[in-house]
Amino acid sequence: MIFEQAKMQGIMKELLGDDYVHLGLVGYDLHEDFHREETNIACKIRDDKTGEVTVIEGAGVGLIDAFFHALLSRMSRDYSSLQTISIDKFIVEGKIGSGHETSQGDALAAVTIGIRSSTGRHFEFNHESRSVTRSGIEATLRAAEYFVNSERAFVAAYKGLKSSRTGNRNDMVERYTGMMSQLVRNTSYSEVIEEIQLELEIPS
Repeated sequence: MIFEQAKMQGIMKELLGDDYVHLGLVGYDLHEDFHREETNIACKIRDDKTGEVTVIEGAGVGLIDAFFHALLSRMSRDYSSLQTISIDKFIVEGKIGSGHETSQGDALAAVTIGIRSSTGRHFEFNHESRSVTRSGIEATLRAAEYFVNSERAFVAAYKGLKSSRTGNRNDMVERYTGMMSQLVRNTSYSEVIEEIQLELEIPS
């Protein structure tokens, strides 16, 4: 994860506290039809806070495409910013020499997923394990988690700003305004965010 994203994650966690969303991969079922060039995936995702497990299903022309569409289809109902992101990079690197077997077939696989937001900004998410499939899914899940929390944190900062203005807390007004200015550059378009931007005249 690039430095700016790590910095933004810190702001998100500060704003959301225990409400920060952590998503975990439980497992998945995958079916590929090579003749039709179609991949179907059913993936179990766990909310680490509530323990709730959700099955997300989707189809695409490959693993990442199928899972990405499955995530967006399911989660964009609540987080509309997910409708405006797209994949612009996909790299798989085998870390030969990290395996336990002589053949190195169990070497670590590092997957990088690049995401482009509606404003054209680029984000990267990484994961490595001894399974290329798992790392691809985990990296894609990290991307979704990031934009979900970014949207939620922006709204939380807006509520904090309104409360601070009501209480004449100018120090907190300045703090929340600064947070929102940074967050708006590190999320993607949604009707909620755009409405708040226009109301407060926050530049993109």
